[in-house]
Amino acid sequence: MPNIFDGLKKISDKDIIQQIALLENMNISNVSKPIIQKAKKKTISIINFIGSKIGRNTIIEEPEVKDIWTLIDERKEELSSLTREELDERLLNIILEKSKSDMKNPTEDEISIEVIEEAAKLYKMYNDSTPSQKADIIYSKYNDKINGKAKEYINEQPFVDLQETTEDIEEIINNMDEKQRKEFAQSVDVENLTLLNVWKKLDRLHFSRLIWLCVKAYGGRFTPKEEILPSYIDIDKDVEIVRGDEELKKSQEELLELKSKIDLCKDKINSIEKNLQKENRILNNAIKGKSQAEGEIIDLEKMSAKLEPAKKAHEDALEDIKLKMEKVVLEELDLLMEEYKKIKFSAIDINNKISDTNIEVAYKKELIEDNTKLITSKEKLITETASEFQQLKGIVDDLIKEYDIKKTEVIKREDIKRSEIFERWSNYFDNFTFEFKRLNNVVNFNRKDLLHIEECLYELHTIKDPMALSMGTVESTTDKKEEYQYMDAIFPDKFQVEIQYKVTNDQEKKVHIAIITTKF
Repeated sequence: MPNIFDGLKKISDKDIIQQIALLENMNISNVSKPIIQKAKKKTISIINFIGSKIGRNTIIEEPEVKDIWTLIDERKEELSSLTREELDERLLNIILEKSKSDMKNPTEDEISIEVIEEAAKLYKMYNDSTPSQKADIIYSKYNDKINGKAKEYINEQPFVDLQETTEDIEEIINNMDEKQRKEFAQSVDVENLTLLNVWKKLDRLHFSRLIWLCVKAYGGRFTPKEEILPSYIDIDKDVEIVRGDEELKKSQEELLELKSKIDLCKDKINSIEKNLQKENRILNNAIKGKSQAEGEIIDLEKMSAKLEPAKKAHEDALEDIKLKMEKVVLEELDLLMEEYKKIKFSAIDINNKISDTNIEVAYKKELIEDNTKLITSKEKLITETASEFQQLKGIVDDLIKEYDIKKTEVIKREDIKRSEIFERWSNYFDNFTFEFKRLNNVVNFNRKDLLHIEECLYELHTIKDPMALSMGTVESTTDKKEEYQYMDAIFPDKFQVEIQYKVTNDQEKKVHIAIITTKF
């Protein structure tokens, strides 16, 4: 990317002198003093007027108000004797001073980016735009401002900047009392929070004007035109390329659709399989329950059959005792009664057992009937479900075959597209090496996305100091010991990209592109 110093090289000595004079003289102190002096002058004029009316001849001398343009003109006169090299050095020093950078021995690219970032704050640009994008936006916004206002003023854009700053300072001074004004006049305290904001704004205005001049000198933009990027095509002329892109996109969409259908069918198959397992468990439990009940009925009936003779024997014994009791003597009656009770209780116990057995048999028969119905319904349901299961498996098999054919077609098309992109990039960005194995995702980007990515790559490729564009470092996902520099960018169409790269020691291939991702 071009930096502001590249733009300044295209500007005449006269314009450079103008910018130095503005940067050195249009500051809080010089802007404030005339405002204070004008306030004093107005007060003294009133005192002198009143004095003349009441007969006092003592005239208080009015302070001379030195216009800021006079200061600027004087500085321009002083600078006119310097060589271009001396002017460039002086401008660099004043930019460094105003940027307040804490970098040691910063490169021109680092200074340029610092200036652009600072000016961007004036327009509340804090998003992940590249420095070139921000420079273009600043140029556009500043251009709109001077086109709207500068026509009213002789001095054009510098006067617009001064006008804004003067209005801000006048508002502050007008809100001061006399004591505060006196103290302010003696020493302009830029540490004052309100003034500090104006001071920062003035510096940002200076930077915006510089950026505007530099971008203007570069034809109105720092970002590359789409036409010069390797993936640019003329959609009217390159019909075959457009058709190829459309066919690949269509094939990719069809492949995704097939994958979605397969996944949907597999989900249904899994659901049916789980349902079959559940229904089979119920069926098996019903069969087992029916079989168990049938076996238990046999055992119960055998038990009941064994109890019947005992029941008959007890009934006969009781009848026999009754007959004896009719003929027994009184002395033996008690013994017969005891024996009768004993046999009676035993008979009752046998009858209860027979009754319980009959109830249990009846319950088991109901259980068998219920399980028989359940077995019939579950066997029918399982048969129908198994048929659906087999049908779905057949559909999935057909879809997988279709998917494999389509996948082969897509892979072939993607390989062609990927190779074409890599070839274009290798030829165009000849200072780069690419980690192509980790850049397979480039085939997923449409033509517009590729142009956005290439705009970022172009900026990284054309900058003299690639480290200046780094927003920080990220760990490699494959090797935790490896770190990459990265730059993020978000475009107006919401496309976002992160480029992870490494600056090498190779003078010819100075940047290694490792990863390009939209997820960050």
